[in-house]
Amino acid sequence: MKLIDALEQVQLSFKSNKFKTIMSSLGIIIGVIAIVVMLSVGEGLEEGVGEAFGGADLDVITIFPGGNSYSETGRYVYKKPAEFDDKDVHALENTLGVKTVSPRNGGGMLAEFRNEERSISLTAITPTKEPDLTELVDKGRFLTDSDRSAIVIGSDIANKMFKIPLNPGMRMTLTNKNNDITKEFTIVGILEEKEQISAFDSNTNTEIFTTHQSLKELLDVTKYSYSHILVTVEDQSEIEATAEKLEDSLERLHKDEAYTVFIMKSILEGIERVLTMIKYGLGGIGAISLIVGGIGIVNVMMLTVHERIKEIGVMKAVGATRGDIQILFMLESGLLGLVSGLIGITIGATNSILISTLGDFPLKVSWTSLAIGLAFGIITTTTAGVYPANRAARLDPVEALRRE
Repeated sequence: MKLIDALEQVQLSFKSNKFKTIMSSLGIIIGVIAIVVMLSVGEGLEEGVGEAFGGADLDVITIFPGGNSYSETGRYVYKKPAEFDDKDVHALENTLGVKTVSPRNGGGMLAEFRNEERSISLTAITPTKEPDLTELVDKGRFLTDSDRSAIVIGSDIANKMFKIPLNPGMRMTLTNKNNDITKEFTIVGILEEKEQISAFDSNTNTEIFTTHQSLKELLDVTKYSYSHILVTVEDQSEIEATAEKLEDSLERLHKDEAYTVFIMKSILEGIERVLTMIKYGLGGIGAISLIVGGIGIVNVMMLTVHERIKEIGVMKAVGATRGDIQILFMLESGLLGLVSGLIGITIGATNSILISTLGDFPLKVSWTSLAIGLAFGIITTTTAGVYPANRAARLDPVEALRRE
């Protein structure tokens, strides 16, 4: 049997049983819609997390004191939190793969300007080790390592915190609320406004920066240490290997002390793996509808075989082979799946876009999700047509012609 003849037979079958064709295709259409929408939800969640991490510095490793320590047997072992100083900074800077090392410290302070008081976050830095912050200066200048009573403030601090805007040259009083030590500072620079595109990105708009020496005076401590150290690596793809080298460098200085080497990139990769599983899990839930639709296709095709027994007998009598009969019924079920799948992905994509637009819900329609939905629809209907096609092919032509 020629392909054109088989397609003509399929077309006649669809036209002669329009209601049955529509009803059998509904299950496939609904299943494909479910798969497309579910996968779109998963894609949207992945993209949303990607945007949340978009502004995060994925080439930065954060090292801070403390953390959980376990023995080789898995038992918890208490270790004193490490205290980081300039020896640690020097050791980290000499580690292979490290680009920059930025030691930091900070705390909450009370800021007073012209009898107005506000709670602020003060961050102490080493100015020469903060090239990214230096580039953000909008007015005035950045800090120098020799500054002892100078601060650089974020745009929100300068323009929104007090009744009048702050400018370089003005003076502000900072008070350590823990020990009531007060120190007067001169504003030497204001940072430009920076859009916070990531929930994990530090918000420089609301921070005040000073030198470590200035913070040491406010804290009034004999032994000053850094609360955390930011390490920028030269090659982001080698960040895990560089982190291991950093741990080796610190191990020599803090053998019996606890510290944590934190990699934002590893957290992101872990979340992406979980979201990928969720995405395909949601797709699997949608595929259940397709399975139900496939069962309906089996029933419809079996009914079609029963209704067309005499027609099958005639085709065999005029020379149609088993293979011809099998191809005919498989083609019928496959085309039903193709048409239903195309309708399903069209409706599914439209619904996903509407839900995303009207409900402000994270949905993303990708060609991958559409291809998966269409493929599942075709595979389900084709598989569902195997048994009816084989049964039709095995019919004895003489018995089939006798059937009324």
